Amino acid sequence: MGEVRIPVWDASEATVLRVLEELRKSIPTPVLNAVFEDLEEVLGPDSVPDEDDVPVLTLRMRGHLMRLIGALPEHEPPPQDVDVLITRARALLDVDVPGDYLGIRVHLRRMALAALDFLDHYAPMPVPTP
Repeated sequence: MGEVRIPVWDASEATVLRVLEELRKSIPTPVLNAVFEDLEEVLGPDSVPDEDDVPVLTLRMRGHLMRLIGALPEHEPPPQDVDVLITRARALLDVDVPGDYLGIRVHLRRMALAALDFLDHYAPMPVPTP
Protein backbone atom coordinates (compact mmCIF):
# COMPACT_ATOMS: atom_id res chain seq x y z
CA MET A 1 0.00 0.00 0.00
CA GLY A 2 1.40 3.42 -0.95
CA GLU A 3 2.34 6.02 1.56
CA VAL A 4 -0.12 8.91 1.85
CA ARG A 5 1.57 12.27 1.48
CA ILE A 6 0.03 15.26 3.14
CA PRO A 7 0.81 18.66 1.63
CA VAL A 8 2.63 20.89 4.07
CA TRP A 9 2.83 24.64 4.33
CA ASP A 10 6.15 26.27 4.85
CA ALA A 11 6.98 29.88 5.51
CA SER A 12 9.79 30.06 2.96
CA GLU A 13 10.17 33.31 1.10
CA ALA A 14 9.27 31.65 -2.21
CA THR A 15 6.02 30.26 -0.79
CA VAL A 16 5.05 33.53 0.83
CA LEU A 17 5.77 35.45 -2.38
CA ARG A 18 3.76 32.98 -4.49
CA VAL A 19 0.77 33.12 -2.16
CA LEU A 20 0.97 36.90 -1.90
CA GLU A 21 1.04 37.20 -5.69
CA GLU A 22 -2.10 35.09 -6.04
CA LEU A 23 -3.97 36.91 -3.29
CA ARG A 24 -2.80 40.44 -4.03
CA LYS A 25 -5.66 40.97 -6.47
CA SER A 26 -8.32 40.50 -3.84
CA ILE A 27 -6.76 41.13 -0.42
CA PRO A 28 -4.45 44.08 0.39
CA THR A 29 -0.83 43.12 1.20
CA PRO A 30 -0.86 44.49 4.79
CA VAL A 31 -3.81 42.20 5.53
CA LEU A 32 -1.95 39.22 4.06
CA ASN A 33 1.13 40.05 6.08
CA ALA A 34 -1.03 40.07 9.21
CA VAL A 35 -2.52 36.69 8.25
CA PHE A 36 0.92 35.13 7.87
CA GLU A 37 2.18 36.71 11.11
CA ASP A 38 -0.82 35.42 13.04
CA LEU A 39 -0.55 31.95 11.46
CA GLU A 40 3.08 31.82 12.56
CA GLU A 41 2.11 32.94 16.06
CA VAL A 42 -0.61 30.27 16.32
CA LEU A 43 0.84 27.37 14.31
CA GLY A 44 4.59 27.98 14.49
CA PRO A 45 6.66 25.06 15.77
CA ASP A 46 7.74 26.88 18.94
CA SER A 47 4.57 28.89 19.38
CA VAL A 48 2.75 28.96 22.69
CA PRO A 49 0.72 32.18 22.80
CA ASP A 50 0.43 33.88 26.18
CA GLU A 51 -2.92 33.43 27.85
CA ASP A 52 -3.55 37.19 27.58
CA ASP A 53 -2.82 37.15 23.81
CA VAL A 54 -5.16 34.28 22.90
CA PRO A 55 -8.46 36.26 22.95
CA VAL A 56 -6.94 38.98 20.74
CA LEU A 57 -5.47 36.38 18.36
CA THR A 58 -8.86 34.67 18.24
CA LEU A 59 -10.58 37.90 17.18
CA ARG A 60 -7.93 38.60 14.55
CA MET A 61 -8.15 35.04 13.18
CA ARG A 62 -11.94 35.42 12.92
CA GLY A 63 -11.37 38.57 10.87
CA HIS A 64 -8.83 36.80 8.65
CA LEU A 65 -11.28 33.96 7.99
CA MET A 66 -14.03 36.41 7.07
CA ARG A 67 -11.71 38.23 4.66
CA LEU A 68 -10.51 34.99 3.10
CA ILE A 69 -14.09 33.79 2.60
CA GLY A 70 -14.97 37.13 1.01
CA ALA A 71 -11.97 36.99 -1.33
CA LEU A 72 -13.02 33.71 -2.94
CA PRO A 73 -14.29 34.12 -6.49
CA GLU A 74 -18.04 33.76 -6.66
CA HIS A 75 -19.33 30.67 -8.44
CA GLU A 76 -22.88 29.43 -8.86
CA PRO A 77 -22.73 26.99 -7.07
CA PRO A 78 -19.17 26.98 -5.70
CA PRO A 79 -16.99 23.98 -6.56
CA GLN A 80 -17.29 21.26 -3.92
CA ASP A 81 -13.79 21.82 -2.49
CA VAL A 82 -14.50 25.53 -2.07
CA ASP A 83 -17.93 24.82 -0.59
CA VAL A 84 -16.29 22.55 2.00
CA LEU A 85 -13.83 25.33 2.93
CA ILE A 86 -16.61 27.90 3.25
CA THR A 87 -18.84 25.58 5.28
CA ARG A 88 -16.01 24.67 7.65
CA ALA A 89 -14.93 28.29 8.13
CA ARG A 90 -18.48 29.51 8.72
CA ALA A 91 -19.07 26.73 11.24
CA LEU A 92 -15.96 27.83 13.13
CA LEU A 93 -17.13 31.45 13.03
CA ASP A 94 -20.52 30.43 14.44
CA VAL A 95 -19.17 28.36 17.34
CA ASP A 96 -19.60 29.68 20.85
CA VAL A 97 -15.98 29.97 21.93
CA PRO A 98 -15.23 28.04 25.13
CA GLY A 99 -14.40 30.18 28.15
CA ASP A 100 -11.37 28.22 29.31
CA TYR A 101 -7.82 28.81 28.02
CA LEU A 102 -7.40 25.34 26.52
CA GLY A 103 -10.77 25.48 24.74
CA ILE A 104 -10.01 28.90 23.30
CA ARG A 105 -6.57 27.73 22.10
CA VAL A 106 -8.07 24.66 20.42
CA HIS A 107 -10.66 26.84 18.68
CA LEU A 108 -7.97 29.35 17.66
CA ARG A 109 -5.85 26.57 16.20
CA ARG A 110 -8.82 25.19 14.24
CA MET A 111 -9.50 28.63 12.78
CA ALA A 112 -5.82 29.01 11.85
CA LEU A 113 -5.86 25.63 10.11
CA ALA A 114 -9.00 26.66 8.20
CA ALA A 115 -7.26 29.89 7.13
CA LEU A 116 -4.30 27.81 6.01
CA ASP A 117 -6.65 25.68 3.90
CA PHE A 118 -7.90 28.85 2.19
CA LEU A 119 -4.31 29.88 1.46
CA ASP A 120 -3.65 26.42 0.04
CA HIS A 121 -6.71 26.83 -2.17
CA TYR A 122 -5.40 30.12 -3.54
CA ALA A 123 -1.87 28.86 -4.12
CA PRO A 124 -1.53 25.08 -3.70
CA MET A 125 1.92 23.88 -2.78
CA PRO A 126 3.54 20.90 -4.43
CA VAL A 127 3.97 17.90 -2.19
CA PRO A 128 7.66 17.60 -1.24
CA THR A 129 9.37 14.40 -2.23
CA PRO A 130 12.02 12.76 -0.08
